[in-house]
Amino acid sequence: MGELKKEWITSENGITSEVIKWAKEFAENLATDDRDKKKLSTSQLRRFFGQLKRIKTSGFNVNDKTDLYMLKAQLAYANGRDKKLGKNQTKIDVFYNELSSAIDYIQNEKHFRNFVNIVEAIVAYHKAAGGE
Repeated sequence: MGELKKEWITSENGITSEVIKWAKEFAENLATDDRDKKKLSTSQLRRFFGQLKRIKTSGFNVNDKTDLYMLKAQLAYANGRDKKLGKNQTKIDVFYNELSSAIDYIQNEKHFRNFVNIVEAIVAYHKAAGGE
């Protein structure tokens, strides 16, 4: 599984089958316990996705990215909270590292829609992979 690519966010043509394939692999990884980390919980994932959908519903404003920056801060908070429990107990750090850098690529409405679609695919495949 590779990393989320900048061009997937910045594409003017929307998301591709390559993006969906990546989202599926990424979500399956998040939904699986490892030797040293527990799977990402559905509540951790839904909290982020719910906030993202609220931004979408209220209308993404390219001139005021405050909501996006706060979304990134909320991800950092969730990651820090998990670390405080002792090491990273869940894969929230994996989710944080991928998506916080992707937020930086969003420069316009189209980029935002691509990002929302990618996260929506991650949520769907996480659920399909047994994420709880």
